[in-house]
Amino acid sequence: MPKSNGAVLWRGASLIDGAPLVVIAVGLASASSNRKTGGMVQTYILRADMDPVAAVRTLQDASICGDCKHRGNLSSPGQARGRTCYVNIGQGPLGVWRAWQRGRYPLAADLQAVGAGRHVRLGTYGDPAAVPVEVWQQLTHGALGHTGYTHQWRRCDPALRSLCMASVDSENEALAARLRGWRTFRVAFPGDLARLPVEAICPASSEAGKKLTCDRCLACNGASGRRGSIVIQAHGGAAVMAAVRRYPVTPYFARPS
Repeated sequence: MPKSNGAVLWRGASLIDGAPLVVIAVGLASASSNRKTGGMVQTYILRADMDPVAAVRTLQDASICGDCKHRGNLSSPGQARGRTCYVNIGQGPLGVWRAWQRGRYPLAADLQAVGAGRHVRLGTYGDPAAVPVEVWQQLTHGALGHTGYTHQWRRCDPALRSLCMASVDSENEALAARLRGWRTFRVAFPGDLARLPVEAICPASSEAGKKLTCDRCLACNGASGRRGSIVIQAHGGAAVMAAVRRYPVTPYFARPS
């Protein structure tokens, strides 16, 4: 029997709101074809009791994304208005959830073995803070490197600082996170090339000429990594970018006075 391309890493209650979650790693038998991240093991944090599209449409994705500002607002039944998250829920997350429902992914017996000798992306979809930090510590223990981001840096387990960047959406948030000991990954409004003194432009971004893929850079590996922080312009598909431009005054693109 061929090796499964994915595995269930963990099932349990969300640390954000107690809802049932499942964490799935994919790219184990065949490397990811993601042009930005390269061939990393991808991890999906999903509601176990509903598909990710339904979770987004009812804003029950808060269980995995917390108070991330990019989730949008529920303006009418089944419609999340102003969503600026770059993840296409109907592709990767939904495909992984459906494959899990069909029994395609076995339970991983050894998390360290899953990540050993590989590059691992924590939270390809979903916030790593929704999951006990021990899961990520075991997964990355023997890994060649990892990347990770959390919008829950104000309230999550402080141990996550060593593994993840604080995902921030303004210069003020970046300062507040650094004062708490985090390195930051800041999303700037399109066309804004301004950098704080401690920031470097993401080398995998279009504005940096896509010089490196994430698996070659690995700068976004938390407070135990490189000393600087990273900035990238808001990005995503056509619908996402239309929403970004439609709501330019939202707090996550605000500049300090």
